[in-house]
Amino acid sequence: MNRLTALCVATLSFLVLTGGSCSREHVESMNKMNEGVIYAQQRQYVAAIEALERSSAIDPSNHEAFWNLAIVHMEMQKYEPARDDLQKAIALAPEAAGYQFKLGEVLIELDDWSGAQQALEKAVQLDPTLFKGYYKLARVHEELAVAEDGTTNSQAALRRYTEAIQKGPRFLEAYSALGRLYADLGYLDQAVQVLQAAQQVALEGTEESATTHALLGSIYQQQNKPEDAIREFRAALAIVPGMPDALFSLGWTYAEQGNKEEASRFLKKYVDVAGANAPAHYVKAARDRLNEIIEGH
Repeated sequence: MNRLTALCVATLSFLVLTGGSCSREHVESMNKMNEGVIYAQQRQYVAAIEALERSSAIDPSNHEAFWNLAIVHMEMQKYEPARDDLQKAIALAPEAAGYQFKLGEVLIELDDWSGAQQALEKAVQLDPTLFKGYYKLARVHEELAVAEDGTTNSQAALRRYTEAIQKGPRFLEAYSALGRLYADLGYLDQAVQVLQAAQQVALEGTEESATTHALLGSIYQQQNKPEDAIREFRAALAIVPGMPDALFSLGWTYAEQGNKEEASRFLKKYVDVAGANAPAHYVKAARDRLNEIIEGH
């Protein structure tokens, strides 16, 4: 989802000027903020920033102006200014879970994993239903598992992904991440259970559904269940015919079974669609296996 959808437009009645709680400065600030939001939605970012900075100068207590300024900076991939904007917004509205969540996202972009953890934990504390907050926390724990205590943080990541699923039962990304992490940690049966559950909630024919089939196929590969793996890879490709991971894995599984014709067909397709962004060692492995098949004839 585009970050611009998070921009906040406020509408005020000028009747409040005659006796309401809003000051003239606050109304002017909100009007200038709305002007900045419109510029941002038109992708006129320089004008948007100018208007939003003016809004915050007119009324320094307008936390929504700082929030919108952060969103624009994020859209421009200027994460340090976005961090500063969000910290100002949080100082004015410390109980806003969305501000804490967005700060966590920005700190992830800045590789400040401990800072991101603190912000995201505060976000889910303020709003326990914020399933994407648990998901992002799990990602942070995975990064910390590499950098620090692998066992402790890996278990924390499993717990947070599970919480994300509990709070957002249709959030497929959490299922996929949890299944992958279980597999990485060697808990293959648990990985299968999670991905089978994902298939129950995934919409038929969607890319998310294809991803769950491909992931489940890779787990079956690790369990030495080639027929089950082939079934899942084919299901993924029936939805997304050019999915590189599924093409490679299906071709490789057929090769391991000695089915040279099908192995050659799918590995060639993988090489054709892999492109420049494909892992070089996968492309090399596919080419080497194709050469072995050709020489075997």
